[in-house]
Amino acid sequence: MKQTQTLKQRVYNEVIDSIVRGQFKAGQILTEQELVARYGVSKSPVREALTVLSSEGILSNIPRYGYQVFSFTLEKVADIMEFRAVLEDYLLCRAAENIRPGDLDRLRQLLECQQTEGSVWEHWQSNEDFHLQLASLARNEYCCQQLERSMRLLKLAYAQFYWSQWNSADIPNDLKNHRSILDGLERGDLEFARDCLKRDLADFCIG
Repeated sequence: MKQTQTLKQRVYNEVIDSIVRGQFKAGQILTEQELVARYGVSKSPVREALTVLSSEGILSNIPRYGYQVFSFTLEKVADIMEFRAVLEDYLLCRAAENIRPGDLDRLRQLLECQQTEGSVWEHWQSNEDFHLQLASLARNEYCCQQLERSMRLLKLAYAQFYWSQWNSADIPNDLKNHRSILDGLERGDLEFARDCLKRDLADFCIG
């Protein structure tokens, strides 16, 4: 069972990575047989991974045909961003009520590891790590899971829209916003922290 779960997660991650890298295009049809051959695994972990990807809206199951890679629209991305903004604002307010000694220190240490240079997706990952770590201070695991899922969908959307266009010069420098959020929390100025979060999210709008 443990091996099957590991293989399922591997297939899941590989499919996500292939979409991000533009190897699987929006609207492309994937089949179980194709993925079995591509990843060298049995049908069971492939089928399980496809089921999860379909439940998350990343693929669409077309009976007797295959699985279609979801094609994002600007309207869909705007809906996800609106949900994310509302959720993160709520989590930030809860985090301000639940901050424990050392929480902000750990987040500042995370910022020290962030780079203003590097690939688009390295920057994306460090940005995602900060937001998820900040959200975790709210002590609400379910909400954090929904935020992580939203950020995963947005990553795929950005890959679809910008894969052939983005380069390092286009990466927003969000370290200033991140530091300002922590500064606001540290001095108990929640409204300032919330405003910095709004500015930070606005930097990643599509369109």
